[in-house]
Amino acid sequence: MSQTMKAWFAVPGAEGAVFELREAPAPTAGPGQVVVAVRAAGTNRGELIRGAALRPSSAPANPARAGTEFAGEISALGEGVSGWKPGDRVMGRAVGSYAQYVVAAQRALMRIPDGMGWAEAASIPNVFVTAHDALVTNAAAKPGESVMVTAGPSGVGTATIQIARHIGANPVLATTRTPAKAVTLRGLGAHEVVETREAGKWVDAVMRATSGRGVDVIIDHVGGPMLADNIQVLALKGRLVSVGRNAGRVGDCDLDEIARKRASIIGVTFRTRTPEESLACSERFAAHLLGAVASGALKPVLDRTFPFEGLRDAHKYMLSDAQTGKIVLTVDAGGR
Repeated sequence: MSQTMKAWFAVPGAEGAVFELREAPAPTAGPGQVVVAVRAAGTNRGELIRGAALRPSSAPANPARAGTEFAGEISALGEGVSGWKPGDRVMGRAVGSYAQYVVAAQRALMRIPDGMGWAEAASIPNVFVTAHDALVTNAAAKPGESVMVTAGPSGVGTATIQIARHIGANPVLATTRTPAKAVTLRGLGAHEVVETREAGKWVDAVMRATSGRGVDVIIDHVGGPMLADNIQVLALKGRLVSVGRNAGRVGDCDLDEIARKRASIIGVTFRTRTPEESLACSERFAAHLLGAVASGALKPVLDRTFPFEGLRDAHKYMLSDAQTGKIVLTVDAGGR
């Protein structure tokens, strides 16, 4: 392995993070870690939302390695690593994955199913781990309960729909502002697709789909603009899990309705989790559902790939909201 590599950095700027491709020292594996030669890396909207607040006046204001998830081949093992060998095809979550090489804890590694391509594999770790943590761990969704996934075409949305259907949720509802995406969402497992371009009007559709009782679990990626209506469609003892706030952080909340329904609003994020807590999320997903991925019961949803050097183009495409599922950077192995 060369002594240096190319890696993307989020650099504080006057209007938020600027993403720069730089030369950086190639990593080495510490105890319990492996070095992975990255072949593909998934992009995530959270890096743009967090990046918007990254200014020189904010802390930390130093350039930081960017990227959250990878697929690639193990190139080196650290002390104490067992069960893995150089050349193994792996995917997982690790900070700094927008690089030719990344260091990952062996506990974060998931074996890529035979026959699955690099870009498809890189579409799995962050969104499926996030979806599983929200739906199974935090919402504790049970078979037969109704689940609604807002922003269904998003990366985490497409994963959540599949997991909800896989664990026996019924009905599974997905929302979108783009009616043309409804066919795809139904193909992923949504029983009903609700179009939400006009605030408030979609509430009746959700109540009809749940025979008037509302939804037991909402996995929300939209945030403030949908909050009041989300609370309105919750069933008694319903759980609203706030995963993303892509359309805004602030919304109207009828606390009396929360009390009347004995409902819960649950926040989830990796930002305040310890490394141990984050690894545990990956391990819970892998133990529960990696077999379903290997069998094809759960599938990555890959919208489009961009070359490694095209991160800014990938971000521009992401902001267009044209995609369904994941946008992935592909890394040319010949360039190392």
